[in-house]
Amino acid sequence: MYESASQQINRGIISRYPLIYILGWEEERIEKTLAAVSAKHYFDSRAVITWTAGKGFFSGTEQISDIHEPVEAVEYISNSDKSSFYLLKDLPAFLNDNLLLERALRDLYQENKNRDIFVFISYPTLQLPDSLKKELLLVEFEQPTEEEIIAYLKEALVKYKLSDKISEEWVNQTANAMKGLGLEEIGHLLLTLLRVRKLKPEEVIIETQREKGLILKKESCLRFIPAITSLDEVGGLDNLKNWVTTRKELFSREAIASGIQPPSGILFMGVSGCGKSMASKVIASAWNVPLVRLDMNLVMSGVYGTPEYAFEQAISLAEKIAPIVLWIDEVENSFGYDEGSSGGNINIFSSFLTWMQEKPHDVFVAATANRIRMLPAEMLRKGRFDQVFFLNLPNDIERREILSIHIRAKDGNPEDFKIDILSSITEKWSGAEIESLISSASIEAYKERRDFDQKDILHVAGQMVPLSKTMEEQIRELTGWSFNRATPASKSDRPPIQMPVEEDPSIMKY
Repeated sequence: MYESASQQINRGIISRYPLIYILGWEEERIEKTLAAVSAKHYFDSRAVITWTAGKGFFSGTEQISDIHEPVEAVEYISNSDKSSFYLLKDLPAFLNDNLLLERALRDLYQENKNRDIFVFISYPTLQLPDSLKKELLLVEFEQPTEEEIIAYLKEALVKYKLSDKISEEWVNQTANAMKGLGLEEIGHLLLTLLRVRKLKPEEVIIETQREKGLILKKESCLRFIPAITSLDEVGGLDNLKNWVTTRKELFSREAIASGIQPPSGILFMGVSGCGKSMASKVIASAWNVPLVRLDMNLVMSGVYGTPEYAFEQAISLAEKIAPIVLWIDEVENSFGYDEGSSGGNINIFSSFLTWMQEKPHDVFVAATANRIRMLPAEMLRKGRFDQVFFLNLPNDIERREILSIHIRAKDGNPEDFKIDILSSITEKWSGAEIESLISSASIEAYKERRDFDQKDILHVAGQMVPLSKTMEEQIRELTGWSFNRATPASKSDRPPIQMPVEEDPSIMKY
């Protein structure tokens, strides 16, 4: 059962823990929580006494001692006869190889067992020597809940005299979008929104996602990706579009709150350049939630600690900032379970599988794979992903749509082009290759300061060699393997034909 930080502290007080380690960075929120617990414990409004190495001891706004040295600060509390809550900020930063401070804290633990004095040590990260692990109760100040954010927003709106101008629905939608931010971060963001007058729901979401993106870049291997692609900007893939559209409401805040089982994840496999990465962006855009990419290169780099630690931290942060679409690109390279995998890969893979079974409903996983045969069977079994989609080379109808989309993107009018001819010459081309074709044609025309036309496209097409020719055997094998193993992302304009495939005996069967 979930326990708030306040409930954990109360339990620690009842259990007579003299020393409590608070893991968290929001000092103002920590102080307010301790003040509320103190009032219930002592039945009065006495202040929480705080200490920092820079300022010494304070009771509210009044300085009561200018002791700055950590050991002396602990001894000051030992000699105090004032029953109160003491909050020592950043003390763990001084614990590294400081035997005198360790000893002083252990002595304080023994002395306070029979006194009505409770000492709290706060720090953003866990830094605790083995000698103190048994003495201290650990309390983690997690990101504020949606209810806390709602209360904070309402209080702020009263402060800014806007409570009668903002609806309850706005508060609820904004609180849901701001999940994963600390109250101090929300305060800064809200002030920005008020100053620039961006209070429309869509504006709040954009600014909130931007703020989350900056936080992710500072803290973990997660990266915020602007989900600017809409369903209208995607040619073909009708089966996938229908799947995304029909499940949009299932991923809503109201559906999750009512107990409806939302979709858990989706796996895209297929030919390179056929829109697997774009499909992940489309889901986030259609569902109006942030798209966050898990950068496995950063996980394995060691920049954020050991790969296992970096992965766990990234997953934990993803849960805190939900609802999100978590995008894992080329998942076979990240979690491949072949002979070349290192221990780190295998450990991370195991953690990922466990997490996929137990993760919160509001984290949706969108994974892509180019070589799905490398993935072990346990990753693909039902329960991990709701659907496995195969993205093939676009058919004639889809090529026409893709050509029209990219011609319009370059300020051209599709009606001025013979789309049927262009579709014919780009048969067995990927969507990415068609995009590159139109882009190159427009560049050629721009050099001569004129609008691009049909001749430009035909000229560039004659110089391009599509992947379907250079890697014909691999694509043929992949297409054949996907038959009856994955759901086509496209509605084919002709019945699919199973192609003969020479099976590799070293690869698992389904």
